[in-house]
Amino acid sequence: MGKKPESLTRRFILAAGATTFASMAAGRVRADDLRSGALRDEIVAILRSDFPGVAFTLDPDPRQITLGNKTLFLDNLNAMVADLTGTRRRAVILDFVRPVASPTTTKGGTREGFLLASKRLRIQLVPNEYREQAPDLTCRSFSERLLVAYALDEANRYQLVNRPIFDAWGVDQSTIERIAIENLAQASGGAEIHISETGVRGKYATHADESSYAGARLLVPMVMDQIREGLGTPSIVVTVPTRDILIAWTPDSAEKVSLARTAADFMQRGPYSRSRELFSYSATGLRPLTPFELSQHGRS
Repeated sequence: MGKKPESLTRRFILAAGATTFASMAAGRVRADDLRSGALRDEIVAILRSDFPGVAFTLDPDPRQITLGNKTLFLDNLNAMVADLTGTRRRAVILDFVRPVASPTTTKGGTREGFLLASKRLRIQLVPNEYREQAPDLTCRSFSERLLVAYALDEANRYQLVNRPIFDAWGVDQSTIERIAIENLAQASGGAEIHISETGVRGKYATHADESSYAGARLLVPMVMDQIREGLGTPSIVVTVPTRDILIAWTPDSAEKVSLARTAADFMQRGPYSRSRELFSYSATGLRPLTPFELSQHGRS
């Protein structure tokens, strides 16, 4: 008999946390500075003293900070300054935040040209609340809970494309979306997908990583086809409870109700919650589950 879905939590911890566990074990103080928010507090103090005109947002996760439309992920910076103190530590932090905190100009204005920026485009799924927080976000509706957005990806930060950037580029949104999907597909070659059996019948797949795009790969046919082939059925049920987790299973799974419940629990606990919605994926594309299919998963 195969593994029960109760092993999902352990699997996700192993898949998403393997790379960070080693660094945490090597330097507990370094991890504490990151997770306690101490490093972020240092950045806030520097922003207030050196860049007083820059607006910033403190996200619920102390490992990141948002400047305007760009989010800085602090894991790499934390490793860079772990053994530094005083002026040297401050200088490294300044070098990290300056490209975002200081306005940059390019030939023809303050926005990047589309040909240059398009190399960094990635497709992204965000909750509807993002449009409330950023009314000028360039996006489209995907489902009742989710929007399709477009990220400009860099090593330590990303920016969601907004209306001023979109207007300056002078291209249609369908072109941006096509390139964003192609770029994420190209970057997904090494994505790990784990296949397991669910009790007496059926299989499930998990894809979890900290790239910020595990959930967005729902929109990448190449990845979805790999998952469907791994599960061995013409169609699969799939959900993205958080930004960093994608779960799929065969429609005949004996544990479909438990899987749907586990996914909903991940969505409630976060971080980076996305949706408890369930979708069907097949060669014809994505669609929401029908009311009857939802009832089979314990949903009304």
